[in-house]
Amino acid sequence: MITWKKLLIYEIKGRESMDENKPAIEIIGEEKCTGCFGCYNSCPHDAIEMKYSEEGFFVPKINDKCTYCGICQEHCPVIQNPDNSEKFGQPIFYGGKSTNKDVILNSSSGGLFPEIAKSILNNSGVVFGVCLEEDLSLEHIKIENSYHLSKIMGSKYIQSEVGDSYQEVLKELKNGKKVLFSGTPCQISALNTFTNHDNLYTIDLACHGVPSRILFDKYIEHMEEKRGKQVKHVNFRDKAKGWNDYQMKITFDDGSIYEKNHRFDPFFRAFLQDLCLMEACYECKFNEIPRPGDISLGDFWGRPPEEIKDPNGVSVILVNNNKGKELITKLRDIERLELCKTDFETATKGNPRLKGYDFEVPAEREKFFQDLKIHDFEFIDDKYLEYPNPVKRLIFKYLKKIRDILN
Repeated sequence: MITWKKLLIYEIKGRESMDENKPAIEIIGEEKCTGCFGCYNSCPHDAIEMKYSEEGFFVPKINDKCTYCGICQEHCPVIQNPDNSEKFGQPIFYGGKSTNKDVILNSSSGGLFPEIAKSILNNSGVVFGVCLEEDLSLEHIKIENSYHLSKIMGSKYIQSEVGDSYQEVLKELKNGKKVLFSGTPCQISALNTFTNHDNLYTIDLACHGVPSRILFDKYIEHMEEKRGKQVKHVNFRDKAKGWNDYQMKITFDDGSIYEKNHRFDPFFRAFLQDLCLMEACYECKFNEIPRPGDISLGDFWGRPPEEIKDPNGVSVILVNNNKGKELITKLRDIERLELCKTDFETATKGNPRLKGYDFEVPAEREKFFQDLKIHDFEFIDDKYLEYPNPVKRLIFKYLKKIRDILN
């Protein structure tokens, strides 16, 4: 016989079970969410929708289809601890670049990603990377030939919409394809919760943090209003004046162009002042060593090894396991890459986020986002953005050149 006391016990147990299996976002909170789309790709009930937060970042929203199954917890990299059993205790550090000058010029740094991607595509594999679409949305897409490789080359300084890419990866692997996936460390960590398949190769990128989509949209709106023209394309890392002095380059619908050194462009100023980053980015656990990807790539800021110095760009490379080592050494052996071994300190000196460096949250960040909600970009620029002194910058530049010559 079921008494009211037993019914109460069953009800309490049910509540406890529901609490244990509640959606991942309710466990970690929006302040720790990276918007990686892991939970979105895992939900078997279509109960998770990825929406922009009030600050302009992707976060999961739970709808009434949720059954409290808890599956999304298994694919939240903030909750799950990574399996580092196949990672090297210490990565192998390289400075490197493509042996093809045109590839370097059309890349953000040394052209490593397109060379690795081509090696996968030439073996009937597929590559997932980030594409800035014509409407300036940023999405992870799949490409199956080198003709479309240019779409996913180059750095983009906004958060990508992963969509159902992790599920697409699983389908391609099931079909026997080799797959290369490039993304931020949190995105690679999310993908790793789905599979560690031998045919999956991953590249995590040195990531400073993702800026707010609201800020970017207001920046574009400001540029269009100022010129009375529509923005058609954005290149965040134009290297016409060199790799170190890369520019923000915007092309308008009439063919006219805006170019500004990244140190003086207002969108980049907000980014470099760390004002507009996602909250979880300030203390990112995915930037630590061991890294989540088979390979980690970034710019070799600071002092690249003398043998591979190049004003057009040099990449810093962390080879994190045998899969990464296999990819890199094959390309070196067929002379598609030029590599030079380096050490931990040299490799990470100019790119501290490769080793788990945290940023201090700016004191004015909260007020910045409050103002961003109600004011235009010009107001934000005038109130918050600080620009380097151009004269001091010029002196510093020449002193650096003299130092390099003397050394």
